[in-house]
Amino acid sequence: MTKIQQINIELTEPLDLTTSLTSGQCFRWRIDSEERWVGVIESRIIRLTQKQNFLKVESLESSNQSMDLEETIYDYFRIGDDLKEVQERIGWDTRVKYGINKFPGMRILRQDPWEVLVSFILSSTSNIPRISRTVELLSSKYGERISLDQSIRYTFPSPELLAEVGEARLRELGCGFRAPYVASAALAVADGKLPLYELRESSYLEAMKHLTGLKGVGDKIADCVMLFSLDKLRAFPNDRWITKALHDWYGFPLRSKYEDSREWSWNRFGDDAGYANQYLFWNIRQSTRPLRSTATI
Repeated sequence: MTKIQQINIELTEPLDLTTSLTSGQCFRWRIDSEERWVGVIESRIIRLTQKQNFLKVESLESSNQSMDLEETIYDYFRIGDDLKEVQERIGWDTRVKYGINKFPGMRILRQDPWEVLVSFILSSTSNIPRISRTVELLSSKYGERISLDQSIRYTFPSPELLAEVGEARLRELGCGFRAPYVASAALAVADGKLPLYELRESSYLEAMKHLTGLKGVGDKIADCVMLFSLDKLRAFPNDRWITKALHDWYGFPLRSKYEDSREWSWNRFGDDAGYANQYLFWNIRQSTRPLRSTATI
């Protein structure tokens, strides 16, 4: 019988689970009846409980994982980026500093690139709750069933599987006009035309070229994929909230070019542009129209 593995990690860097897991980076974490965060990492259920600077992690013991449980958590939450040092480097900017003060434990996540690519293709003209529902529906329909005690979840379906599913069935599952883009991306990854996982080792511009070669993937979606899964921490996704922040706080024209905000962010924050982006995004998002509900299971 498989045992539940439990570890307790003493955190040496800031981490706030709620802001890190609800700030628009990921879409499949839920809170259970005991106020524990439950998600899927590396095809296994992970359960997280935080008390101050201690993190309790629960999962099934497994010999098939590329990393042990503690390494998995450190990798996923990018423990080791030295968040305090990053905050010091970008905190000279008043607006970024305000976001840091409000959300000091918000971290950028290192997620699975395939799941992130599909999630942000689905983000086009959508919102966080709707994206979350569709991603969860795809998983429950075509992923593998996994469990931990009473927690039952599903792995995210592989590119090969979604390529086989095809556009028509993807439309039926709520992907809408994005269905052909998901199907096309699945084929590209499954056939090896898009070396998605290898892009972690590529330059920002090379990764951008590969990603925007996909149908339905523009610079914004590519930047999200690069920032939240491909280790490109200089990526500066510009959605309507960042557009508003740049206009209201820095005087950018509302119809400025995407390239202008990218160059501005690189000149201002360098390789930390992605962290600055997340503090600006979540600050203006929650200040303007906050997300008040948290998904439960």
